[in-house]
Amino acid sequence: MHRKTIGGFIAALRKANGMTQKELADRLSVSDKTVSRWERDDGTPDLSVIPVIAEIFGVTCDELLRGERTPPQERTPCDGECAATPRGEKQRQRLLNAALSQYQSQTFFAMGISVCGGIAALICNLAFLKARLGFLCGAVFFTVSLLCQAIFVNRTLFSVQDDQLNQAQLAPFRLSIVRLAQASVGVTVGCLGFFSPLLFVDAFAGLSAASMCIFGAAGAAFLLLVYAIACHVLHAVLLKKGFLTLGEKQAIVWAHNHRLKQNCALALALMLAVTFVCHRATTALWGPFSVMEGTTFHDYESFVAFMEQDVPFPHEPDSPHAPDAPTPAEQNALADDGIVHYYDQEGNEIPEQDALRHTLEDKNGTVVCEYLQKNNSVISVRYAKQDGTVLPITVCTYDDLERAGKTVSARNLVFCALYPAQAAAVGLFYFKKRMRCQ
Repeated sequence: MHRKTIGGFIAALRKANGMTQKELADRLSVSDKTVSRWERDDGTPDLSVIPVIAEIFGVTCDELLRGERTPPQERTPCDGECAATPRGEKQRQRLLNAALSQYQSQTFFAMGISVCGGIAALICNLAFLKARLGFLCGAVFFTVSLLCQAIFVNRTLFSVQDDQLNQAQLAPFRLSIVRLAQASVGVTVGCLGFFSPLLFVDAFAGLSAASMCIFGAAGAAFLLLVYAIACHVLHAVLLKKGFLTLGEKQAIVWAHNHRLKQNCALALALMLAVTFVCHRATTALWGPFSVMEGTTFHDYESFVAFMEQDVPFPHEPDSPHAPDAPTPAEQNALADDGIVHYYDQEGNEIPEQDALRHTLEDKNGTVVCEYLQKNNSVISVRYAKQDGTVLPITVCTYDDLERAGKTVSARNLVFCALYPAQAAAVGLFYFKKRMRCQ
């Protein structure tokens, strides 16, 4: 190879190794424009970068500075040790730190995308009452964030080759990259879990801010628990494959934290399972219709007066638990020029008195009470058949059902708040124990 300038020699070596200016720039943590200026001889590399360039192309510092290779017969044993000088080691560590710093900035960028997705989901849910559309908008941002994170990790690890650095230098660098990646992906997973309840509500209703906080915290806690288990397994796999290495002291600390993490995960899983079973049991046993209190009547006169009040059917009841179907009397009533007609099941017109008449019988089949069902706000009539009476009688209306629904919703919120509270308690316990072992 003929003698060249430093820039021309770098260009020739780069092309001989099949590298682009961008690839060389990434390896050196500089811009491709800087490499281009070197090759055009508009500038020269800093002396601290010379050992790294020499090692990348397998030449000596002297050869790089002279712009030509030294003939084999003129080489000395010390020519190949340029890369092992203290300055070269310091420069390679500087490049590692620069790559790590750049990756930190990229990590913040990826987390920012997830935060923007969360803001978009909140706007769609709270401002436009489009719950599922909000989740889909957020999911698009979350997916982009994960893709960016994968690209950033791959580029950062590719910019540092194994043959450039020894294991003592690579180990802490890789561990830092893995931890930053886990934190960034964890933010995205937490956001995904927080907005997952938007999938299970009316697409055109949305969740209130209070419900969003409670149910979202429960969803985030669940997905973060699954993600923590996945990270736990991933760490073990990376150590087994040799991608991550630990020193003797670090290995002892890791083994302790590994066992601690397993025990905490099992304890948390048991706590969450017990809470979930209790939650489902109370919902099944004490639903809205079970906890309705209603109004109790101890005489037939007041009961009949209440049932014969002319109260229209609430077509749009406030309670989400209220049935939408009208009463049998309303099903049989047809409006024709302002006149209401009533029909039996065979389609024959019948008087209003016959259509609305109801009776209550005791356990012997004797009619003890007769009334006209005009109060269409009544949902249920509860009584126990006894000998000669059915008193007391409890009547439940849509208002009673609405109050019962609020009670059940408050109870559900308490249970949903327990899930993230338990996860936070176990997490604090884990980190407290972990700090003692450091």
